[in-house]
Amino acid sequence: MSTHSIPKVLMKIKQILILASALMISACQLTTQPPPVTKLSFDPNVAVGQLDNGFTYYIAENRVPESRVYLRFVVNAGSMNEDDDQRGVAHIVEHMAFNGTKHFPGNQVITELEKAGMKFGVDINAFTDFENTVYTLNLPSNDPKTLSLALDVVADWASNVTMLKDDLDAERGIVLEEWRARLGPMLRLGDKKSAIEMAGSRYVTRDPIGDVETIKHVSKYRVADFYQKWYRPDNMSIVVVGDVDTANIKQLIANKLGSSRAPQEPLEPVDYSVPLSGNWRSEVVSEDGITTPAVELSFLSDYQSEYSLNRYQQDLAKQIATRLMNVRLQRWEQQESNVVSSANFYSSNVGRETTQAVYSLQLIDDNYQQATQAIMAFIAQIDQHGFSEQEVNGEIARLTRINEASQDDVTYSIDLAGDLMVSAASGQLQLSNQDKYQLNQRFLSEMTVNEVNHAFKRVIAPQSRLLLVTQPVDKRNPAMPIDDLASLWRQVMKQPQPEWMIENHHAVLPVIEPKAGTVKREKVWAQHKLTEYRLSNGSKLVYRYSDSNPGQVHFKALTSGGVRSVPASDYHLLRTAVSLVDDTGIGQVSQSDIQTIFRGNPVVMSTILDEYQQGFSGWAKTDSFEKMLQLFHMKLESSPVSEKVLKQHQTESLQYSSSGLDSADRFVRQVSSLRYPNTPTVYSESSDELAKLTTEQISRAYQRYISSKTDYTYFVVGDIAPTEIERLAARYLASVAVRAETRDAYVVEALAPNQRLTVPDSKEPRAEVELYLTQASAWRPDNAYYLELAGELVQEQLRLKLREQASGIYSVTSWFWQDADSPQAEGRIQFTCAPDRVDELLDLTHQVLERVAREGADEQVLHNKVTQRRDQIDRYLRSDLGMLDAMETSYMLTDSPRLIDARYRANEQASKQKIDAVMRGFLNNSERFEAVLLPKS
Repeated sequence: MSTHSIPKVLMKIKQILILASALMISACQLTTQPPPVTKLSFDPNVAVGQLDNGFTYYIAENRVPESRVYLRFVVNAGSMNEDDDQRGVAHIVEHMAFNGTKHFPGNQVITELEKAGMKFGVDINAFTDFENTVYTLNLPSNDPKTLSLALDVVADWASNVTMLKDDLDAERGIVLEEWRARLGPMLRLGDKKSAIEMAGSRYVTRDPIGDVETIKHVSKYRVADFYQKWYRPDNMSIVVVGDVDTANIKQLIANKLGSSRAPQEPLEPVDYSVPLSGNWRSEVVSEDGITTPAVELSFLSDYQSEYSLNRYQQDLAKQIATRLMNVRLQRWEQQESNVVSSANFYSSNVGRETTQAVYSLQLIDDNYQQATQAIMAFIAQIDQHGFSEQEVNGEIARLTRINEASQDDVTYSIDLAGDLMVSAASGQLQLSNQDKYQLNQRFLSEMTVNEVNHAFKRVIAPQSRLLLVTQPVDKRNPAMPIDDLASLWRQVMKQPQPEWMIENHHAVLPVIEPKAGTVKREKVWAQHKLTEYRLSNGSKLVYRYSDSNPGQVHFKALTSGGVRSVPASDYHLLRTAVSLVDDTGIGQVSQSDIQTIFRGNPVVMSTILDEYQQGFSGWAKTDSFEKMLQLFHMKLESSPVSEKVLKQHQTESLQYSSSGLDSADRFVRQVSSLRYPNTPTVYSESSDELAKLTTEQISRAYQRYISSKTDYTYFVVGDIAPTEIERLAARYLASVAVRAETRDAYVVEALAPNQRLTVPDSKEPRAEVELYLTQASAWRPDNAYYLELAGELVQEQLRLKLREQASGIYSVTSWFWQDADSPQAEGRIQFTCAPDRVDELLDLTHQVLERVAREGADEQVLHNKVTQRRDQIDRYLRSDLGMLDAMETSYMLTDSPRLIDARYRANEQASKQKIDAVMRGFLNNSERFEAVLLPKS
């Protein structure tokens, strides 16, 4: 359950429009030519209708994945619907829906749904934003009992939530802890920016999390008033997507949700407007903890919803213009690298009825006026000369390729449920995949340079303009006077600008012609659909054909080693080397050239560096897989580091460290130094050491530790035929010169100091509490799995005690784990709370651990977790990435597929006796270390 001060899900939906998914998803190809699209209409594959009482439904049959069903219950009421004395009540109602209903008193909503195999916080959740409240249920099964239960819950949420005083009083503390947990510099900076962008609107005073005093004191009657006023059938919708029968779901919805009466009074109108000034505004914002200077130049206008072919064409032209602006901005960054570190353009909605086009710049230093003038000149250049025919045609060709490739893509139910949720929340039209394909095909073929240039001019046409400058607190300067700003804009826009120079440089990959080796099939593991090959250079290739993601292939090349296999003095050097070599490009080809070469058909090749393992990871479309293997060879052959990439990395590190770091960073560094004394970790890097590094040093380290160790085991999973993988493996994998190197990796063990670490350093009015557990233990796959499960069981007991009973936290996380290469089992429990409740809640935490160690697992909760995990493991192993992960884990440990099913087997064999043995051993024998970050005195 969450709120969104700038609702990420729904505030930007109309900026996405129909286009956002227009080039992405298509479930099937039609064998006959469909009639041309003459008007925009809702996807006919979705059943959309209303019950007699006004309740709206969206039902879509979709069998990917099979047997799964996704429900979204949408109430068109959020914080904007609150009265002045109800600020935060929309969110409180959302919480109360999980605290008791007519047919599910107390916490039975969660209890019953978890019995059905759902997990609270993952499959069972909700959020409140400015305009909507959305409840989500992801059903693990489409059996009638589970569907009936889910709709019973939705029916109670719609009209039978109980508003008991004791429940409300208990929930106040939880909501306050949610408010407390989200506080931070980025949130405050975002709120300050929103207050400027949305000045004069109700949005400014309607943060969905609410007003603290209202949360503390609002009566149950005012909470009930909101519920009764806005939770009404004609203001609610349900989305059901998955492996279902539409007629059956319609009947279920009618039976469960059709009994409440249609309201007699019309809905009260809500003012969603954001006043626009019609001229320039100039503002400065600062926030303690934010040190990166920035400039944002915005053009704001009223948003007009229109679903016509003409508007679709205009939006497509705007999408092309947006892409071309961002492509130019990538080069422009380099030209202005003494002032600007990064630049991009995007459009978003500011409230329901206002749109904003933003040029966003991150600066090297505080040259705000220079940066502002530079971005204005960039805009003026396009305004005066437009985009070239070469640029526009290139982008049209790229989008055409994507549109054609989308015919092979698969629609996943969870994604379709999200799209239909947006339709229910905002009224957005959901086109069919076939209509999107046809419209894109038609309008891309008809698109002209003039249309794209006109789309750009529409972006900068609004007269309501805002220059918003973010400055460090200690270097704050006044905002540029409005008259000066307006004058600068007129001057720059009138001043003749040079035409944009199209790069004549044609980016190409070097010719890679390795001497091919041979490939021999050694084993076939039918159970896992695996084939093992032995390459002529001695390496092993493990291959699995899968069409789970048609036209996609995943690749890994792994060997032992890792960051703990090099001298401790080179720990940070190697981590930096891997990051900067990858950021520079691939071999001698720069990152920008790689993006150009693979524009519209992305290929990924990156370095893997773990604690005790290293290698490479790649992904490509099937027809680009050979190119990806060429990139792999290029990675091994050379590893240059760009001066610009190094300088930017050093600058960002220096900016961050010179600000004194934030309290959370200082805290985690102190915790790490106590748990891992005299051992380098990600938290012990020094910006002073980084500043001394040269590109040559970094490149040599990569060559020494990464490129020089090539005794890989290779893994390929995806939609590529055996004959093709054999051909490519012979040419590109068997040709790799195998260089083996034995390194003695050092073991890292965590200590558990006896005394609590208390750090009074935070600027936030909260305590951040951590409890670490460590126990010497030999690793076994089944015990490691049961230890993970034990962490979830403990988390559930902590949630009940600390949240539901003590009302002291919003959430708690409990992770127990043991890595195969670690001599220790470890645990970490985290929560935030009011500073004056730390001792009380830590005492309760230890009490829970002691009770669980004494009594063992709650059998019903254990049954729920095993049921949930059965479904999770099944989905994990059926996905390409999940199977790839299981394959590499098993082979790197046992050189066989023996452990691929280890988690599934352990879950099926889980019993209270087995779980209790592992859990008690860990809780009774582990050493504990408490660490608490408190507000400054």
